[in-house]
Amino acid sequence: MILTFFFTIGYFTFNPSYRLSVEAKYFFEIANYQKAYKLASKAYNLNPYNRMAFSLKTQSKIAIQWQHFINDADNYFKRIEKIADKNNITDKDKIRIKIMLEILINEYKTLKPSLLLPEDLKETAQKKYIKAKKLYEQLFK
Repeated sequence: MILTFFFTIGYFTFNPSYRLSVEAKYFFEIANYQKAYKLASKAYNLNPYNRMAFSLKTQSKIAIQWQHFINDADNYFKRIEKIADKNNITDKDKIRIKIMLEILINEYKTLKPSLLLPEDLKETAQKKYIKAKKLYEQLFK
């Protein structure tokens, strides 16, 4: 039993694919999804039978899409606030706001659900979606 334990530890330590997978897991856990994706992809390319690498690669890719939505929402809301601060909002401004909100609403609907994503990532994205949807309904319905 002790020999099996040391063999397992040695295998994960010295096998490059599994070492990269463990490293990718660390970066996934600290929400550095880009780095996790790169490392998991390298690990998977070294060993396509490495299920941990495949799972981390897939989950990191999904998390990147969720993070991208959150970043888009933040950028669009800043732009909308800038327009709203103007003294005179033109019809072009209203169209810009409408398009930005529609993009956010549609982008959220395309996000892939996953039980393995961190809850705070999903909750943040959902709050941004609800904010965009409410604003859209207030302004354009």
